[in-house]
Amino acid sequence: MPSFATPLHSDRTEFSGKLLSAAHKHKHVSQDQLLLENRIALLKKEEERAWRKIQQTKKRADEIVKMRRDNEMRLERKQLMMKEAEDRERKLADEHLRLSEEGRRNRAHKMEEVFNQKSEAVMRERQEKQMNRVQVRTQQAEEYRAKRVQKEAVKKREEDLRQTREEERVKIERENEEKYLERVREKEKAIKKKEKMVSKMEREEMKLIQKLKNTQQLQQRAFYELDNALNASHI
Repeated sequence: MPSFATPLHSDRTEFSGKLLSAAHKHKHVSQDQLLLENRIALLKKEEERAWRKIQQTKKRADEIVKMRRDNEMRLERKQLMMKEAEDRERKLADEHLRLSEEGRRNRAHKMEEVFNQKSEAVMRERQEKQMNRVQVRTQQAEEYRAKRVQKEAVKKREEDLRQTREEERVKIERENEEKYLERVREKEKAIKKKEKMVSKMEREEMKLIQKLKNTQQLQQRAFYELDNALNASHI
């Protein structure tokens, strides 16, 4: 009878060990599957987020290009208006010179008519010529100053536009850098969270292993007691 009880105990132990091993492997595979599913879901979400960022960046770039094109068109219209204003001023200056020339001819004709008053006419003509020269120089100086002011204004607008473009470029670079850093921080946060979860799972695994060992010891002790009881009953 004792030789019959020992093989029975060995078969049961082997069967129980295989069953527990299969259950453990099944649980491990299920956990790997769950982890993979979670990682795949996170990757899909990250890809969707990246595409949204790409679309937002493209939309912003299109808006900047449109804004730049509108500014260039406004600048061209202003330059055209300034050129038209300069043309009108030039025509007015030409008309003024023509009228001045007519006046001079009229004064010369009048000098011929009042030959007896030649000295007075000559003096008056000299004075008028001097005044005309002063007026012409004054007008030329004013036109020069006006053109210089207009040129400086155009230069200033161009410099302001260049400065605005540069500031916008720097702003976009800073925003892109901040977005990149935010993504890095999010990644690091996710990694820390995952590492914490893995540590927790490892601790849980150790507890389960210890619990399984305790259970196996109890099981072996029960088999041992059963075997002793059987042996004792047949003595």
